[in-house]
Amino acid sequence: MSSEPPSTTQAHWLSRLRSALRLLIIVLSGAVACMLVHTLEIYRGNTYLDLRKGELPMTWPAHTNLAPTLVLVAVASSNFLASVAIMCLSFARSFRRPIRSRDMYRIVAGSFGVILWATALVVFHLLDRASKASLGRYACTNKNVMSNGRYQYRAVCGEQGIAFYLAVGAASAELLTLATLGFSALNSTKQKAPAIRSEKKNSISFAPPGRFS
Repeated sequence: MSSEPPSTTQAHWLSRLRSALRLLIIVLSGAVACMLVHTLEIYRGNTYLDLRKGELPMTWPAHTNLAPTLVLVAVASSNFLASVAIMCLSFARSFRRPIRSRDMYRIVAGSFGVILWATALVVFHLLDRASKASLGRYACTNKNVMSNGRYQYRAVCGEQGIAFYLAVGAASAELLTLATLGFSALNSTKQKAPAIRSEKKNSISFAPPGRFS
C-alpha cells in the first residue's frame, strides 16, 4: 500500500491530468494553426492552374474576407506558444511547488486562454456566416462547381471545417485544465486552514507561563 496521504495522491493525479491536457492542447492548437495557414497558402498560391475543356476558371472574390481565418490563426498560434512555455516551465521545481500566488497566476492565465478561445470561435463562426466572401464560406459554396480549382475549394472548405472543430476541442481541454487548477487551489486552501489553526493552537499552548494569565 502507498504511504502517501490521499491529498498528495490526488494532487499528483491532477498534475498528471493537467500535463496530459496541456499536451493535447499543444497538439490541437498546433493542428488548427497549420491547417488554417495551409488554407491561406492555397488561397495565395493557386492562381495559375491549367484550364481543361468544360471547366470554369478558379476565382476568388476581389475582396476575400480573411478576417475569420486570421483571428483563429492568431489565437491558435498564441495558445500553442503559451502551452509550450507552460510545459517547459512545469519541469522547473520552483514552478511545481504549491505556492498560492503561482496557483492564482495559473488560474488567471487559464481563464484568459479560455476567453480567447471562446472569442475566436464566436468571431470565426459569425464572420464566416455573415460574409459570402469569407475564405471558408466561398470555398464551400464553390467546391462542387466544375472549375479547375474545385479540388482547392474542397481542400479549403474541409480544412477550415476541421480546424474549427479542433479549436472547439482545444478550448474544451483548456476549460477542463482550468477546472483542475481551481480544484487544486481549493484543496490546497482547505488543507492549509487546519494546519494554520493547529499551529496557532500549539503556539498558545507552549507560551511562557503568565503571559496569558
